[in-house]
Amino acid sequence: MLVICEECSKKYNVDETMMRGERARFSCYECGHVIVVVRTVAGAVRESAVNAAGSRTGEAR
Repeated sequence: MLVICEECSKKYNVDETMMRGERARFSCYECGHVIVVVRTVAGAVRESAVNAAGSRTGEAR
């Protein structure tokens, strides 16, 4: 699956079969932004970002 950093637009290929749970989190190698990839029940994948303080952005509450 293709994941794009929301801060610097760096592209990453993430292998879903390597994800242990519903979420995978990693830091962008270019800018350090924390990227969280969330797998949904239907098999579609939603990407959300987490800033360095740990609060979520881009999600409706």
